[in-house]
Amino acid sequence: MLKKILRLVIFTIAMILPLLAYASGVKPNAVQKDEAALLGLYTGNNEMLLVREAAGKLALVYRYKQDDKDFTASNIYPLTREHYDSYTINEAGPMTGAESNIKFDRDKDGNGVSLRLGEHNYTRQFTNGEDGKPFRITPEQSWETLRKEADTSVFPVQKAANRANLVDLAEVVPNLHYDLRYTTGNNIFGVPLVTSKKAYLDKDAAMALMRVQERLKEYGYGLVVWEAYRSWRDFKLATLALPKKYKKLLPTAEEGYPHNTGRSIDVSLYDLDSGEQVQMISDFDEQTPAQYSGFIGGTQLQRWQRDLLQALMGLEGFDSIDMEWWHFDYKSAEKYQLLNVSVDNL
Repeated sequence: MLKKILRLVIFTIAMILPLLAYASGVKPNAVQKDEAALLGLYTGNNEMLLVREAAGKLALVYRYKQDDKDFTASNIYPLTREHYDSYTINEAGPMTGAESNIKFDRDKDGNGVSLRLGEHNYTRQFTNGEDGKPFRITPEQSWETLRKEADTSVFPVQKAANRANLVDLAEVVPNLHYDLRYTTGNNIFGVPLVTSKKAYLDKDAAMALMRVQERLKEYGYGLVVWEAYRSWRDFKLATLALPKKYKKLLPTAEEGYPHNTGRSIDVSLYDLDSGEQVQMISDFDEQTPAQYSGFIGGTQLQRWQRDLLQALMGLEGFDSIDMEWWHFDYKSAEKYQLLNVSVDNL
């Protein structure tokens, strides 16, 4: 019996130590603003390149496999700055000789909009919100028609034994900030899908979130809630609003959505000193490689902030997913019923 307990303790330590070690890492410095404006995704020549920053230096990341969605298997080439927007690559690669020149062009606001590498030109693909033109989906039917259909849709029979005990996060977790995107027009649909401005979560998950909030204080951050519990009816409305070519963005209404269980939450960070939201590696509902949890782009600070959030959430039982760095499921191995209670009625 003692050996079993010892093995369990060793296993637990082995799982948690890497997270603790990471979470105590030194916070990177912010990159210079003029170079930060050049970072991002660039497309051309049937390819996508990535310009990122690490340790105060820019690097070009060449994706030689199209299915390398987060660029983690790609080649990284450090850039040497010659003058303002001109750099050189000093390593040989699939597109370059021993040394090649890179020249960036900017728009009137100073943002990089294109780059020239050797004889090839690449155009910036802005991520969600970078250029003030976030990704939007327009339904094929009117919202009035879609809402009526969602109201009359049949809620699927639930077989899971567990049911969430929903609590108001504002009453459980102190000092949360709220930016509930689906209660506003700042989401992929451009219109509010949910009327209530409150955020609910299963009680156990809410208590775990409170512990994450407390841990974040040490690093000078707090949590911003982007989405918490959402009723099945509200999720059904979202599935109906997706045109055919975007249907795979969400599970089917019959499958339901993790947020319908009350055990899933979408979060970001805010700065404790300023109270402002942190400019993370991407915005909410990103539809580019920046959405992935392993994406190696952005600045070193942005990657550190994203990974810090995921590490501390993981320590308290929240499971992250590859597809969306901001999404977390509390103890996802435990199966819970979908719920169809409007937040307005809680």
